[in-house]
Amino acid sequence: MRVIVGRVKGINIITPDPKIPNFYMFKNHFNKNSTIVDVGCGFDADFSIYMIGKHGVKAIGIDPTLKHQESLHRLSQKTDGKFSHKLWAISAKDGKITFNESEKNVSGSILKEHKNVKEGDVKSYEVESVSLSTLPERLGLTKIEYLKLDIEGAEYDLIEQFKKEDLAKYDQIFVEFHHHAIPQYFKKDTCQRAARMESFGFKSFTIDNHNYLFYK
Repeated sequence: MRVIVGRVKGINIITPDPKIPNFYMFKNHFNKNSTIVDVGCGFDADFSIYMIGKHGVKAIGIDPTLKHQESLHRLSQKTDGKFSHKLWAISAKDGKITFNESEKNVSGSILKEHKNVKEGDVKSYEVESVSLSTLPERLGLTKIEYLKLDIEGAEYDLIEQFKKEDLAKYDQIFVEFHHHAIPQYFKKDTCQRAARMESFGFKSFTIDNHNYLFYK
C-alpha cells in the first residue's frame, strides 16, 4: 500500500514501502472528475489504484506487456471500471513497434539494450505505439491532468523528439529516467532531457536526479 512519505513545495512524494527506494511525485489538484494516465503501470497498477482510492480519479493504465493483461483486466473489474487498460506502448512515433517482454522481470522494453532484455528469456512481439502528441485524442480527453511515464529507457528519445505543442494538453508529467538500465545513457543525458522539458515551460522537481516531476 502506498503511503505519503513527504511533501516538498506542495509536491506529494509517495512510496509503496519506506524500505523500497522507488517513488512517485505529484501536485494534488485531483477530484472525482480527474483522469490520470499511468504509462508503464505494470501488472498491479499500484499507482493508479492508490490514486483511485485516495482521490477518486479515473485511471487509464497503458502497458504493452501481454503477461500483465489478465491481471490488469481483473483490476478493471474490481474497480468497477475506474481503472482501464490499453495494450499500447508509448514512444516518439505512432504506428507499430517491437516490444521485448522479459519473462523473468516485471519490466520489458522497446530497447534491446535494456538490462532486463539483455539478460535473455525474452519474448518479442509487435505492439501499437502511440505518441504523446496523439495520446489525448486517442483517449478521448481534451487534456491530461497527470501523466506518469515509466517506459524503461524510451523516455530519452521521446523527450528529444518533443515539440512544445506536443505537450500543450498536459499539466503534470512524472518521468522515471533509466540511465541505470540503458548503457548508452548517463546522468548527463537525464539532466539534458530535464532541461529540455523546462524549455517547454514546465517547472521541474527532483530529489535524486532520477525521478522528475514536470508541472506547469
